[in-house]
Amino acid sequence: MLKTKIPALALGAFLLAAVSGAQGVSSGHWKSKSHMEGGPQGDMNTESELWMKDKKVRIHTKVMGMEMNVVKSGDWAYQWQEGQTSGMKMPANMRRRGGASMDYLERMDEIRTKGKKVGTETVDGHECDIYEYSETPSEGSGAGRALKGKYWLAKDLKNFPIKSVSETGGMTITTSNYDIDLGAHVSDAMVTPPEDVKFQDMSEMMKGMAPKN
Repeated sequence: MLKTKIPALALGAFLLAAVSGAQGVSSGHWKSKSHMEGGPQGDMNTESELWMKDKKVRIHTKVMGMEMNVVKSGDWAYQWQEGQTSGMKMPANMRRRGGASMDYLERMDEIRTKGKKVGTETVDGHECDIYEYSETPSEGSGAGRALKGKYWLAKDLKNFPIKSVSETGGMTITTSNYDIDLGAHVSDAMVTPPEDVKFQDMSEMMKGMAPKN
């Protein structure tokens, strides 16, 4: 089961990066669909529901016949399968295999300032600026592995990403966001890891997944 959960954790990390918080938004609720190509277990389609409050985020994802939860709270990210009493945790600033950052709340500003605007397009009724952004992390488990991304940022939703395409390590993940409610009421419990789940620290294992130079 652990081998099955690790790709799900990786996808959760990608979602945290790909569906970064919009500028100046302290809370929100939205849904997401993602398609991964070239992943460690082949192609995957996922459906997710996300909640954000005060720099904390929760993702509930249906993937590979499972329902997974990821909470990013403070310095840690937690993952557990729905209905289970055990899960995994890792430092929130640790880069996953392939290099997608989990520092999701800062990503959009970084992409807009360091990336390249390549055009505009209307997606699902939202006029979007399109940005391309590439980086090669120098630390963490994705060190030395290039990460390329393309982001459609909705002007009427404070630059919230309606769509993103990320490419790294032979994988491509396309994510589309919809039913977006910025400023939605989100309870503290929704973005807090449950007390009845025991989380195993995966820090050392994730460090061991770093590519060898």
